[in-house]
Amino acid sequence: MSGECKTPFSQEKGGGTVTKYKNGREKQNEMTYTYMPVLKIIILLCILTIIIMAAGGLAIAFQRMKKEAAAAHENVTAQVSNRVEESLKLLESMAIQPEFYDPSVPPLEKVAKLDRITETYGYIMICFVDSDINVYTIGEEPASLASREYMQQLFSTGQPQITDSFAAGADGITLNYTVAYPLKQNGEITGCLFCAIYFDEIVNILKEASGFSGTQAVLIGSRGQIMSSTNNLQYGEPYLDHVREAKNLGITTDQLETELLAKRPGAYWSIRQGRLCYTIYSNVKNTNWDLLTVIEFWDVYKTQVPAYLVISVFLLLLCAFAVRLTKRFVNEQKQAVNMLVHSIEELEEKIYQNERPDNVDFKEIIRLTSNGLSDGLTGVVTRSVFFKQAEAQLDKVPEERLVALCFVDLDNLKKLNDTHGHAVGDTALKSIGYILREYEKKYDGVVGRYGGDEFVLLLTDIDDEKELKRVMESLVLRLHSDIGTGGIPLPIQCSVGVAVRQSGEKLDEMIAHADEALYFVKQNGKGYYKIYQD
Repeated sequence: MSGECKTPFSQEKGGGTVTKYKNGREKQNEMTYTYMPVLKIIILLCILTIIIMAAGGLAIAFQRMKKEAAAAHENVTAQVSNRVEESLKLLESMAIQPEFYDPSVPPLEKVAKLDRITETYGYIMICFVDSDINVYTIGEEPASLASREYMQQLFSTGQPQITDSFAAGADGITLNYTVAYPLKQNGEITGCLFCAIYFDEIVNILKEASGFSGTQAVLIGSRGQIMSSTNNLQYGEPYLDHVREAKNLGITTDQLETELLAKRPGAYWSIRQGRLCYTIYSNVKNTNWDLLTVIEFWDVYKTQVPAYLVISVFLLLLCAFAVRLTKRFVNEQKQAVNMLVHSIEELEEKIYQNERPDNVDFKEIIRLTSNGLSDGLTGVVTRSVFFKQAEAQLDKVPEERLVALCFVDLDNLKKLNDTHGHAVGDTALKSIGYILREYEKKYDGVVGRYGGDEFVLLLTDIDDEKELKRVMESLVLRLHSDIGTGGIPLPIQCSVGVAVRQSGEKLDEMIAHADEALYFVKQNGKGYYKIYQD
C-alpha cells in the first residue's frame, strides 16, 4: 500500500549499523573495513623470515666454526712444525761439517762457531756435546748432560730428539724446547749438536697463527701436560683434567687420550661453562707433542650479528612500508565502495520513499547506478561520486581563487523523447556529456550527472569573472548544437545556472544558488546562462 508506514528501526549486524525496514529490506548505513588480517599476515611473514634467517645464521655459524677452526689449526700446526723442522735441518747441515769430528779442533773453538750461528737464527743457544755427553760453553767448565733422558735416548738410538719444554739455562729456570741431532762417524756416535728454542717464541707462534675469530690453541707434551696455550691455562697441568671439566659430545676423556697417544687427528664438540666449543687435535710432526685448537660458538656468531641486525631493520622497514601501502590501498578501496554504497542508498531512497511521484523514471535510476561510479550513458560520474570529488577539489583550491559551479539542464528533454523517441534523447544526453567533459579537463574541474536531464560542472581554473563570462558564452554556444536523427539534423540547447563561490561557502550552497540562477533562465526564455547574484 502506498500509505504503508516504512519507519526504520536500527540493529547491529556484521560489525556495522544496519537500518531495517518493516517490509524486510535492509539498508547498510555504515560498514567497517579493516586491514588487520593483512597486517597480521605481513607481521607474521616478517617474524617468520627473521626466524628463518636466525636459524640459517646458526647453521652458517656451525659451518664457520668448523672451517675457521680447521684453518687456524692447520696454520698453527704448520708454523710449530716448521720451526721444529727448520731446527732439525739447521743442525743436520752443521753436523756434516768436518771440524765437529776433528779431535784436533778444541771444543771451545767449535762452540765459538756455533755461537755466531745462534745469533743469526734466533735461538737461546746452539751447543756442542762430546762423546762423553759433556756440553761446552765459553767461559765455563764443561757440564755433563748424561743424566738427561733425551741425551740417553739420542746416544742409545742415534735418532734426533725433540724435548718437551723444561727449565734450563744458566739460571736453571728459563723454559725452552730442545732439538738435538747426533754426530755420527763410521757408524758411531761421537757427540751431538742441540739448539734451544725460546718458550715464548712458541707461545707467540700459537697466538699469531690461531687468530681466527677468537680461536684458542694449546700445545701439550708427551705426558699430556700443558706446555703452551693462548687462553692462560696453567703450565704443567694435565690437559685431560681440563677436558674432564667439560661436557664432551661424542667422545670421552679416555677415548681422547687414546687418540692422542696413537697420534690420530680428530675433532669433537663440547660444552664448557655453558658455551658450545669445537676442538680439533693432531700430532706435531717429528715430535711427541699434540696441538689442540678450540673455537667457541659465540665468538663466531657475534661477528654475524651486525649483518643480521641490519637485515632485520631492513625487513622491519619493508614490513612497515608494506603495511602503509596496504592501509593506503584499503582506504582507497573503502572510499570507492562508500561512493558505490551511497549511490545505492540514493536508489533505495527514491524507490522506497513514502510518497512515490508519478514521474519516477526507474529506467533512468537503474542506468545511473548500473556502473556504480560513472554514468553508463554519458560517461560522467554519478551524483554521489560528483559530491565526493567536488568537495575534495574545493578543499584543494585556495579561498581567493575563483571557483564556479554550473547547473546545466537539457531543455525540453521530455518533448524530445515524446516526439522523436528515447534513443534521440539518449543521443542528446551523450552529446552534452561529451562537451562537459571537455570543459572539465580544460578548466581543472569535475562534471557529474545530477538527474535525468541535469548535469553539474565545477570549474576551478578560472582567472576572473571576465574569463568566466567568456567561458560561459563559449559553453552555451557549444551546447546549442545539432544531433543527427535519420539523416535529419535536430537542434538541441541547454540552460545554465552559475554560482561563484563566496567566502566560506560550501558545495551544497553553491548548487542551491546555481539552481536558482537556472530557474531564472528556464522562466525567461531558456537557452542561455545566468550568474547568481545575491
